[in-house]
Amino acid sequence: MFTPLSPYRLLAVLGSVLLLTVGCQRTNPVEEGIRDNILIMNPGSEPSTLDPHRNTGSPESFIISALWEPLVDWNDEATGVVPAAAESWTLSDDGRTYTFHLRPDAQWSNGDPVTAEQWRRSFIRWITPSMAGELANFADPVLGAFDYRTGKTTDPTSVGFRALDAHTFVIELHHPHVGFLHRLTNYPWVPVHPPSVEAAGNFYDPMTNFIQPGKLVTNGAFTLTEWEHDQYVQVMRNPHFNRSVKLNGIRFLLIENLDTAERAYRSNQLHITSGLPTFKIPGYQDAQDPALSLVPRVGIRYLMTNTTRPPFDDARVRRAFALAMNREKLTSTVLRTGGKPAYSFVGSVPGDHHPSNVLTESVIEAQRLLTEAGYPNGEGFPPTEYLYNTLDRNREVAEALQQMWQTNLGVKVSIRNEEWKVFLSTRHQLNYQIARAGWLPFTPSPLELYELVTAASGSNETGWSHPRYEALYLEALHTMDDTARFKLMDEMDEILREEMPVIPTAYYSIPRLVHPSVEGWPHNHLEAFVWRHIGFRPSP
Repeated sequence: MFTPLSPYRLLAVLGSVLLLTVGCQRTNPVEEGIRDNILIMNPGSEPSTLDPHRNTGSPESFIISALWEPLVDWNDEATGVVPAAAESWTLSDDGRTYTFHLRPDAQWSNGDPVTAEQWRRSFIRWITPSMAGELANFADPVLGAFDYRTGKTTDPTSVGFRALDAHTFVIELHHPHVGFLHRLTNYPWVPVHPPSVEAAGNFYDPMTNFIQPGKLVTNGAFTLTEWEHDQYVQVMRNPHFNRSVKLNGIRFLLIENLDTAERAYRSNQLHITSGLPTFKIPGYQDAQDPALSLVPRVGIRYLMTNTTRPPFDDARVRRAFALAMNREKLTSTVLRTGGKPAYSFVGSVPGDHHPSNVLTESVIEAQRLLTEAGYPNGEGFPPTEYLYNTLDRNREVAEALQQMWQTNLGVKVSIRNEEWKVFLSTRHQLNYQIARAGWLPFTPSPLELYELVTAASGSNETGWSHPRYEALYLEALHTMDDTARFKLMDEMDEILREEMPVIPTAYYSIPRLVHPSVEGWPHNHLEAFVWRHIGFRPSP
């Protein structure tokens, strides 16, 4: 089991990472970072991987986004996209073919030119079955991608990724797709450097270890220079990146414990924290501390149920657990991040979807459903375990849910925590009964969240599938008319409410501490940013 960094180990780590002296003058890491133009951030836990084609985690995404650049990036408000690795693009009249014109002067971090053929090979690598990429389904709108990733064809030329010349890359879709361009803003839609990956092993083997400091070749604003596992990851400016970058480097301190991270911030060890202990938020609010950042974020905190084994193979049990919860109490007294209670899996999205089919909490109805399922007052209910990844906030939520289900249903639920990488593996293998989950979408489109519970999604770790839901999702994906698409979403909401394979708990609001010296940290509804735009404010 992973043990979070103690304050003593944290100091040892910081001592090994950061220079604390300048001549005879002792300074603190925050001041050193500002002076040397190196940001110190805590992304959270130790990365499970930094391979962008295998990753599914949020902590890892901060580091990956510093190392790789996608075709397009979000604008500052996350309302549209702007050029990134592609300096321009066009869309065919039928809405199916995107032609990207790559920057002709773009180079990898080793000085090699970046070519359209490398983009094509990289995307084929991502969806190759041997890679077992959990997010490979994100490529399904691309012509031939589903058949290729599922092994129905082994011909990569049948997939709609094409290199027309050295700097022209084409993506052809089956049908017009709502928000497809927005999907391209983040991993796994980034290229890897084929020669360096092949030098480390098989290009299509997920175990090929090409993520090595000093050897990893990337196309982003920074390069990987150090990785001390469970301690820190360091990236420094890529000398071959062809546009301006504000920072010289970023040190990602891997502190899983939020309380330890908050103390590290207060002792001038960090510029940005991954979060904030809930009990500390009111103090920062009362003090009107400018470091406190509370940003409402499109996303969902939810519970996964394993529908392949009793007792959660019964929709009545799943609904009983969902209806017996008190979400208002959960958000206001346990989470306390500013996020709202979630009564539907997909919440209101600015300028888009507003759910009409939402659940109504009722202890009486929950008890009736449990009785109907054969467990009156919880009698005879089998031993049940709630799984969560190691984090104080997750433990507090687990204990609150444990009490709610005991009080309202008469059901005893034990709780168990696992370190992040083990937790992901346990869920993926369906070796659990009920577990916490969360998803921060790459785009504000509700369709990304609906996709999570489709049979084709590698992130659907519930074992649940529903033919009508699948059909509705595919139809909504290709329906460009907003009114017609929203009607399809309403029906999907109704199916999720009745079946409840995933139990919504709360919508996200991201609490962080951001040092006042930091410039450019985002406050948009995706917390979307581009690392080359982040820096320090000029000294007064």
